[in-house]
Amino acid sequence: MSITDDLLAFAKTRPTWEQDLFRRIYTQPDLVENDYVEVLAIIKAANGIELAVAPGDPVPLTVDHVLHRADGADPVVLGSINDIRSAMQLASGQTLSFAVNGLTIVYGENGSGKSGYCKLLKQICRARRERNDEVVLENAYSADRLSKPSLTVRFKVGQAEVQDHRWETGAPPPQALSRVSVFDSRLAPLYADKQDKIEFLPAGLDVLPRVVKACTELIRRLNDEMEPLKTIVGSPLPDIERDTPQAEAIGKLNEKTALKSIPSATAFQNLALWSSADDTKIELVQDDIRSDRAALAKEKTRGVGILKKLKEQLVHAENLLSADAITRLNSTIAKCVATRQAATLAASLEFREDPLATVIGSEPWKQMFGYAVAVYANAFHGAELPSHGDHDVCPLCAQKLSHGAFDRLVKFRALIANEAAKQAESALASLTSEVLFLRQLTLPSADQIVSALTPFFVEGSAEASVVNDLLNWLVSADEFRSALTKSAEALQDVTFLGVLGPGKSSEVETWASALAAAAAADQAAATDPERLNRLKIELRDLRGRKQLHDNLPAVLQRRSQLVSLLKLSGCIASRHSAPISSKNTELCEKHLTEDFRRRLQKEIGDLGIEYLPVVVTGRTDKGVSYVGPDLSKSISAKTSNILSEGEFRALSLACFFAEIGSIDGHDGVILDDPVSSLDHKHVRQVATRILAEAKHRQVIVFTHELSFYYELWHQAMEAHVDVLRHWIVKTEEHGFGTVRNDDAPWQVKSTKDRLAALDIKLTSMASRASKDTEAYEREITDFFTGLRETWERLVEEMLLNGVVGRFQPGVMTQSLSGVEVRDSDFTTIHFGMRKTSELSGHDWSKGRLPYSPSVDDMKREVETVRTYFAELRKRRDELASTRRKAVSAPQKAETLG
Repeated sequence: MSITDDLLAFAKTRPTWEQDLFRRIYTQPDLVENDYVEVLAIIKAANGIELAVAPGDPVPLTVDHVLHRADGADPVVLGSINDIRSAMQLASGQTLSFAVNGLTIVYGENGSGKSGYCKLLKQICRARRERNDEVVLENAYSADRLSKPSLTVRFKVGQAEVQDHRWETGAPPPQALSRVSVFDSRLAPLYADKQDKIEFLPAGLDVLPRVVKACTELIRRLNDEMEPLKTIVGSPLPDIERDTPQAEAIGKLNEKTALKSIPSATAFQNLALWSSADDTKIELVQDDIRSDRAALAKEKTRGVGILKKLKEQLVHAENLLSADAITRLNSTIAKCVATRQAATLAASLEFREDPLATVIGSEPWKQMFGYAVAVYANAFHGAELPSHGDHDVCPLCAQKLSHGAFDRLVKFRALIANEAAKQAESALASLTSEVLFLRQLTLPSADQIVSALTPFFVEGSAEASVVNDLLNWLVSADEFRSALTKSAEALQDVTFLGVLGPGKSSEVETWASALAAAAAADQAAATDPERLNRLKIELRDLRGRKQLHDNLPAVLQRRSQLVSLLKLSGCIASRHSAPISSKNTELCEKHLTEDFRRRLQKEIGDLGIEYLPVVVTGRTDKGVSYVGPDLSKSISAKTSNILSEGEFRALSLACFFAEIGSIDGHDGVILDDPVSSLDHKHVRQVATRILAEAKHRQVIVFTHELSFYYELWHQAMEAHVDVLRHWIVKTEEHGFGTVRNDDAPWQVKSTKDRLAALDIKLTSMASRASKDTEAYEREITDFFTGLRETWERLVEEMLLNGVVGRFQPGVMTQSLSGVEVRDSDFTTIHFGMRKTSELSGHDWSKGRLPYSPSVDDMKREVETVRTYFAELRKRRDELASTRRKAVSAPQKAETLG
């Protein structure tokens, strides 16, 4: 069973409101305020708390809500984010696209806006941090200050259609994007230094800890509501006469009383019923006490008679509708059917050649023949049909009977007189008699029962329950009698109707005996010498009722406050999270710990930190299970004081890669500045690990480290991994977060790319309306700075043929085949660099350039570099071709011919 299946099964065992909470947590990255409000309303409604607006029905977590990922499932890949509005001063109208496979490198220096894009991605993807910790601020400088930060994200799941989703802060992102994992430098402590441990929350098991966290927040909110109620409920109530029902009821208005034991508002109102007559009753209580108990006994005796008569009626009905009676009735029906079939069979055999063979012997036929016999007898003075002589005519059509007709009538008479017909008639008579008993059975009506028995029971008593059961039984009995009658008359089997439930005659008899005993007790009480004591008790009760009546509004308000408090306190049990904690530990032990240990140890080795004494540990804290590496250390110092920041980072990356490796599928991953504080050796190992991941999933890397950028770029070429690169910059035109798609930062551009960039800059400068400004002079300075750096890159790239290069891990000795430095190279480069330095590298005393070159002048300088670049490339290729021949094989020796 998978983690998802286990979670689904466990969720079904939890309260309905918590199942709804499971669904919210599983289907969205974070709970928002409205989630807490809605869940709290569901909890309150489930505990009988009345709300101004009824909450919607809870929607439990089902298989439709969870994400089932099997091996080979369609991956989720990001396509782009665009149309970003009102978010952290990021430039509008920008599109940051991502390679659907392979590697996307997004480079941006500090302050360029790169981090803004990362924050947005962490809001819509699966980041190991509560998104509330990664606040996406509105653009404080935007004219539209009221609009929320928003963007459009384009993504795709497998081969499905590309989806564009508009998202704004506070709204849940598309569920599919929760499968895209994010790592950044500020997430490292969640993996590497949680509570002074190197640990993390295992993937797929974050639902239960988040449920615990949400329950803790819900309990806090409930406690905030309960605090003022506790103060009120603890204050004293008005004094009530002791040893009275009223005092007993008020005594239950405290927190220690169970909710079900608190008297209802109606009960308090009944205990406080009072009228002007009651004022007189206090003075006349003795007269009330001396009321005729003998008369009460007489009334109860009358009730005993009513119950006994009712019992007799019930016994008669129970016998008539008993299982034995039904069996007998069914036997009679079967006999009637059988004899009728026998008679019909006899007729069919005798008259099988007759054209009316199918109806001869049937009941309608028998009735018609009977009428014919009667008519014949009346017409011919009692003669028997048929008779010879003058009576030899048909009684129906008055035609002379032929010999054949006469013989047929004789046969008809014989058929009627045969034994089978007689038995059929006898069976039918027996059945008719039994059905008549059923029809004549008269059951008392509900009104009759209630009217006759109401004086002898009170609501809620055992007798009231007997009456209710009796009324239900009488309805069932009458329906059963009707069904029996209908089936019997249709000669249908009545056993399929089942049997009637147990009768109530014995319960009525028990009631009659109890009522008789009560009548005897009332009769004895008429002369009871202890009536004076009972009088005092009643007087005390009257006073208690009067006091409660006078203070009823305050008492009812206190009751309402106490009920609210108890209902709130009963919403979530004090140890509600204990089963969740146990289940989380169980799932962690079952699904992840050992698998994670193997994955983590491999990742530690891949990142070159296997020298650390690491062991895998696991623990549970308030329902949260942490599993991860911990140092096997012999001193009590904090882990954070033992490991360097770079080691922390490397260990955190190992946890991250181990985690995404445990998630089924090949969904995209995003890494933000993954090599901060790492040395070059580990930077290279991280790059190797990232490219290994990029071979089977989409990988997006944000970085401001040029050395890491170079490492990814060169290793991608060696590993044959496709690369898409972008450059995030701040420009005067657009501001922060300007995206230069499929472009590299200036520092890594080749000579050819830099010359192209300078061409674009010159085109922009040529369009300037005014060229006599400080801004234009700064552009000239920037241009010649770039040109000087282009000369430097040309020396590195072409003149020295890349033998040595910035961020290059070694010396490329094979490239010496194309290296030749001539005197002309020295002079060309010297004068080219001198001119660019004059206009870029000096601090002029008056803050002004010595002269202002025209755009045409600058174009010529670019062409000088471009021409020299082409010359060097041609010379390098020719030289390399010649020199490679010298080392590829010995020179051919000469001969004498």
